[in-house]
Amino acid sequence: MYRTTGLYVPTHRPLPLSQIEHVRSMADRNSVTAKSHPLVSQTEPMVFVRMFLVAGVIIAAVAVAASLS
Repeated sequence: MYRTTGLYVPTHRPLPLSQIEHVRSMADRNSVTAKSHPLVSQTEPMVFVRMFLVAGVIIAAVAVAASLS
């Protein structure tokens, strides 16, 4: 389950209905808050992971290029 709060529950067991309703209501509240405060930026959870992976690949490529020359 991924909503605007960034909540992701990686499990095969279903959540209780009360917990799902609570999460949805909190996500709806947060989306209303985000619309009323446009300066608050909500980034995807994996953006930083992707940035670190790209930086690691670039560093590895530079190291390989330096060792070959």
